[in-house]
Amino acid sequence: MTNASPLVAPTFSKERLLGTNPIAVAIPAGKQPPFVADMATTTAANGKLEILQRKEEDAPLGWVQDQEGNPTTNANGVKEGGALLPLGGDREHASHKGYILGSIVDIFSAVLSGANYGPWVPPFVSFIDPVSDPVGEGLGHFFGAMRIDAFRKADEFKDHMDTWIERFRSSTPIDAENPVQIPGDYERNMEATRSKAGIPLLDPVVQDLNELAEKFKLKF
Repeated sequence: MTNASPLVAPTFSKERLLGTNPIAVAIPAGKQPPFVADMATTTAANGKLEILQRKEEDAPLGWVQDQEGNPTTNANGVKEGGALLPLGGDREHASHKGYILGSIVDIFSAVLSGANYGPWVPPFVSFIDPVSDPVGEGLGHFFGAMRIDAFRKADEFKDHMDTWIERFRSSTPIDAENPVQIPGDYERNMEATRSKAGIPLLDPVVQDLNELAEKFKLKF
């Protein structure tokens, strides 16, 4: 887990007090690839919002609120004083659960370690000024590992993880063209596709890279 710059408003709040505060978990299997989950505790990660900004497109409803706390589709809403929303988007869609998850990450990562938490986390975006009264040191992270053989034999566990993965993947899909995946499948499939077809780049990103290369006299 790691906490991040305060871009997220808790449920019912106008203030940005939490980061996107992602959680990453990896679980080994036997014959099957590992279960790998990596997710923000917000409806969308800030990087997805930045992509929409570069494309000059609107954000889906439920990603952002404006500075008065009203729902907005303005992809620049956070820059203009608004906030990203916890997973769920609003109270009716259980944003309090995303708020809870983000809070757990903040506490485990920073309150526990002595790093900055909540609104005191150092910003990584240019439109937020650093605070003058930090409560800790830098960003906070939490790393945890479990010994499988402290619970059961490791090989036995991995066999059962294979069974778990195979059963979930074989779940009856709503759409036959979109089979059920386990966490990590989408990324593995995308890696294979990108390895063959390359990584598509947005024109604004290419322009930024070219300007940086020219500024620092780099050739590529």
